[in-house]
Amino acid sequence: MRKNRELIKSKYNNRCAYCGCELQKGWHVDHIEPAYHNWSDDDVKKHLKKPRGLNEIENYNPACPRCNRWKGTWSIEQFRHEIFMQTERLKRDSASYRLLLDFKRIDEEYRPVEFYFETFEKDRIKIEE
Repeated sequence: MRKNRELIKSKYNNRCAYCGCELQKGWHVDHIEPAYHNWSDDDVKKHLKKPRGLNEIENYNPACPRCNRWKGTWSIEQFRHEIFMQTERLKRDSASYRLLLDFKRIDEEYRPVEFYFETFEKDRIKIEE
């Protein structure tokens, strides 16, 4: 498994596949297609319809602890949506955030959430061309 961990860590030049930070001691191996724990009978039935390979190296991404904990058992698209929604939640729930907005101390920029592995792949394809 140690050899696999090194392969996974090096997948994106020792960076988190999601935020792109440099991986530190204690980095996590994330299941791209989520693996569920403590399954109910219904969960098992749903899982059986999914493609095999949940515990194959191709289904692993290197992740910093923060990103892996946030992603949890979400798909990539669910994780992307949750990150996008954080600004709206801050506006709704944080008086401090709204104060900063009112006094023009921060600017909101709505753009699609792009993960590090996506930009990494684009850059790799450009280099190969």
